Parts: sequence; C-alpha cells; structure tokens
Amino acid sequence: MENIKNSQTEQEAKFDIHELFFSITDSKSTILSGNETFVRISGYAKDELLGQYHNIVRHQDMPRVLFKAFWDYLRADKPVVAYVKNRTKSGGYYWVIAAVFPLKENYISIRFKPTSAMLASVKELYSKLRVAEEKLEMPQSEELLLELLKGLGYRDYTHFMNEALLKELLERKKLLLLDKSYIKEVDFETSKFNLSMKSIFTRSKNILEQYGKWFEKIDTFNKIKSIFEEKSLKLNSLAREIVLLSLNASIASYKLKDDGGETFSVLASDIRTNSKENDILIGNIYDLSQSLSEFLNETIFLVSSISLQMEMVTYFIQEQVDNKTKVYTEELNKNIQALFELVNIHHEKLAKLPYSMNKSIKKTILCLQELEGQIMYLGYVQVYGIIESARYSDDSLGFGKIFLQLKDLIAQTSQEISFVNSISNNFYNDNSKLMENSNEISQMLKSLKQEIENIKNMEY
Repeated sequence: MENIKNSQTEQEAKFDIHELFFSITDSKSTILSGNETFVRISGYAKDELLGQYHNIVRHQDMPRVLFKAFWDYLRADKPVVAYVKNRTKSGGYYWVIAAVFPLKENYISIRFKPTSAMLASVKELYSKLRVAEEKLEMPQSEELLLELLKGLGYRDYTHFMNEALLKELLERKKLLLLDKSYIKEVDFETSKFNLSMKSIFTRSKNILEQYGKWFEKIDTFNKIKSIFEEKSLKLNSLAREIVLLSLNASIASYKLKDDGGETFSVLASDIRTNSKENDILIGNIYDLSQSLSEFLNETIFLVSSISLQMEMVTYFIQEQVDNKTKVYTEELNKNIQALFELVNIHHEKLAKLPYSMNKSIKKTILCLQELEGQIMYLGYVQVYGIIESARYSDDSLGFGKIFLQLKDLIAQTSQEISFVNSISNNFYNDNSKLMENSNEISQMLKSLKQEIENIKNMEY
C-alpha cells in the first residue's frame, strides 16, 4: 500500500502523442536494442539499458498478474498487448500501450502513448488487482483479472487487448489529425545518410498508406461481423419458432377423427420435415458466421498491428536521419531488418485471410440459396394449409391461426435471408478487392526488402 501512495507524488515523463519507441529483447527479456525515443523517455543512458532485463523500467504499481498474462502469450508464440506503467531512472513514470511480438528467438515491443477513455478503466482495474494481490495467490489473481475484464464487457484477455489496441490507434490517429505541428520535412541531403535511405523511407511511407486503407475498413469489418452474428441468431430463432409451430399443428391434427385430421397431419409432417432441414442449414450458416467472425477478428488485429509496425519503421528512419550523434551501422541494419521482418511475417498472415473469408462467404451464399428454396416450398405448404383451413367447417383447434402464424414466420425468414444474402455478396466483392490490394502490397514489400538489403553496404 505504501508503494501505491508514493506513486501519487511521482512526476510523469514527457511523452508526446506522435512519438513511438521500441525495444528488442531476447527470450529472457534482456534488452538487446532500442531506439532513441525509448532511451530519452526512460531517462537511462543507452549503455545502462543494453544488457539489462526489461524490468529495469518496471513500475511498482503494475500488478504481477499482468506480467504473468504477458508471458503466457509470448511463450505460446502469440503477440500480446497491454497497458503498462513504466518507471524512469529518476523515479518518474509514463504510461504506454505496449504491443509485443515474438520474432524468432527475440521479442519486439512497440509502445505509444495511450489516450483513449479505456486508460481510466485500466488504472482502476490495476489498482484493484494490486490491492487484491497482497492476499491472493497467482491463480486467484488470474481469476480476478478475468472477472474484472468480464465486468467491463470483455469475454477474455484476448478480446480486451484487441479492443484496446484498436481504440488506442483510432484515438491516436484522430488526435494527430487535429494537431500536425509535429510534422516536419525529413532532410536526407544534409544527414549522415545517403539517398538510399530516402528510398527506403519513401517506400515505407507508401506501404503505410496502403495499410491505412485497410485500417479505414476496420469499422466496416466490425459491422459485417456484428451483422452476421446477429442475423444468424435471428434465423436460428425463427427456425425454432417454425419447429414449435409444426409441433402444434401435429398435436391439433391428432385430435381430429375425420378426414380433415389426416390432411392436416400430412401438412404438419411436411412443415416439421422442412423445418428440420432448415434447422440444419441455419446451423451451418451460424457455424460459418462464427468462422467468419474469427477471421474478421484476426484481420482487425493484424491490420492494427501492421499499421503500428509500419509506422514504427518510418518513425525509426526519420529518428535516425534527425539523430546528430554517431550512427552505428550494424545496430541500424539489425533494427531495420528486424522491424521489416516483423511486418513481413504479419503481412503473410494477413494476406491469407481474405481467401479464407471468401471461402466462408461462398459457402454461406450456397446455404442461403438452399434455405431460400426450402422456405419457398414451406410457403406452398402454408398456402395449401390456409385453403384447407378455410374449407374445414370447425376450426376450434386453430388451424387457420397456425397457418397465418406460419405465413408471418416465412415472411420474416425470407426477409432475413434476403438481407444476409445481399450483405454476403457485397462483402464477397469488397473482399476480392482486398485480395488484389494484398498482392500489390506483397510486391511493394519485396521491393522494400531489396532496398533494406542494400543498406548493409552503406557507410556513415
């Protein structure tokens, strides 16, 4: 508790919204490299950071369970995102949103300043965890973390971190658009670099712009995901109602002893058989919507991650050009190579997703077409049922009402099918364009890779 009280008197280190920094560590969290912004904000000299464990900047306000979650993801070879309060050499602090990516035997951590409303909730959450950790063992702390996240509306930590990265990037982009005073021309002519670095910088910015177009589609991705999840559940609900209605028709037909009972029994059987087949199709559509939702979630996270990674590349190059101190060629080459390799790996993953999504959408469209045919047949049964109900002199068992209800359910189901079909076709076409754009970016990355290979021979 004393540490928490002391933290209230600390000074926050200067960390501007437009700034980015990264560090590269080995599998044991030993710092191998980092950019100048990291060095400046931490307050340490570069030599004081290199070779040290990354917990040299760990703040006492950070819950232990967060670092446990951090390492669980990394050891599973998965990227992880977290809000982190770090400590400066002088005892100050700075908050970051840290995205850490495995890269072979190393980890690359890219950090930027959090500015969204989520930070306030996170501070409160961390405070609760810190107090609880004084009495809880790690497994209980992990349970508490999950409970607190669910209280904020998140299914699990993965859901939370994906939302956090996206919201912080969107808020950062909005704030940077409002204030462009940080933008300045990059002077390659008077720097220690020759014009080869200018070419790398230009290509990097062009690629960043391409990913920016994908990033702008994230809102559309989220809407598509929500629509498929919502409509598949709606179709499932309608199917359940049709099944129930068929059972009601069957029960009513059994109560009849004349010829009318046999007719209604056949109609009820047709409805029941049809509804079971519809149920299977709708179940397939639901499963496909879940797969599509997973693909979209992964797409959103990868687009967010790559956008951040590419911005880190361009920021790092500009930082090096502006750097007035000695440039170490070997370290510069290693850092640019590592950052580029990180982008390339994630782009390869991202490039496969539109193809996977198109397969899911194709299957969904086929299921919708088959379901549409089934509902059309059910419509014929319903019309025949209405006619038979009108001919039957005693409708005390409510056959007329049953078939009118069926008519309403058929109309609702047809409307939902038509809507989902339209959305599916539009998304299929848009997704095909993303595949084309992905191929263009792949070619741009190949050219950039060659440019980066060339800097190995540069002299400073």
